[in-house]
Amino acid sequence: MSTPAPPPEDEPGEDSPLLRWLRGRMAEENRLRRWLRRAT
Repeated sequence: MSTPAPPPEDEPGEDSPLLRWLRGRMAEENRLRRWLRRAT
């Protein structure tokens, strides 16, 4: 999985809602995997 390129200079550093949602989903998946690994 590749890291997204930094935004162009003329764009604000603020993340788009989609990016924020995606990051939240990925964090949630990592949490679930960690929990699953601990549970087994």
